[in-house]
Amino acid sequence: MLRIAVLDDEQIFYKRIEKEIYAYYAKTNLAVMVDCYCNGRSLMYEVDDGKYYDVYLLDIDLPDMSGIDLGRKLREKSPYPYIVFLTAYPQYAIEGYSAKAYQYILKDEWKKKLGETLGNIQKEMESWMEPSYRIIVSTKLEKVPIKDIYYLYKDGKNVVFQTRNGQSSIRKTLSEVYEELPEQNFIYVDRSFIVNIEHVMKLKNKQIYMSNGEIIPVSKPQLERVKIEINTYWRNHV
Repeated sequence: MLRIAVLDDEQIFYKRIEKEIYAYYAKTNLAVMVDCYCNGRSLMYEVDDGKYYDVYLLDIDLPDMSGIDLGRKLREKSPYPYIVFLTAYPQYAIEGYSAKAYQYILKDEWKKKLGETLGNIQKEMESWMEPSYRIIVSTKLEKVPIKDIYYLYKDGKNVVFQTRNGQSSIRKTLSEVYEELPEQNFIYVDRSFIVNIEHVMKLKNKQIYMSNGEIIPVSKPQLERVKIEINTYWRNHV
């Protein structure tokens, strides 16, 4: 369930926002819970008490505290929620982004912009929930979506990932990485190569033709098993 907090000191306005949010998510069949607040202290009290929201829609001009200051405090609590500022004053835009806000919506444009913003947030959240492999090295932390991996190969003491966005590597053995990948997606085709079956277009003459145009060799001892595994995957997924 998606949890959204709406904060505005005008009850009529936040009720309209709440109604629009429920109407938007009714079309997507996604469960959503909306809590409305009329002052920043009440919202902060609930968050301090352990309540969590995925999205905050915050008015900036509040009687008890600045919405931007509140946004900064919420960001200190967690780096993950989406903070969207709603205000009638465009001069706050730069200051609002200093609180690492996802979006800034003028109140006279909220009805036009709200659905678009919620849709973009949902797409981003879904992309983060996609199965992925995390590459963690001393100088880098990278999340590689499983669907974006074409193949992997051994390069000395490293494993190189060939992906839609180029190459990434990690200092592990190929067998270690294989154990950490979804079993149904990946197969050994050679001692030095693992391919993502989702991107296999053709197997011919001990060669696999990938969706990115590359050709991967299949070792003779592995050929019959590779044929069976590719055929099984295609039968279940294509």
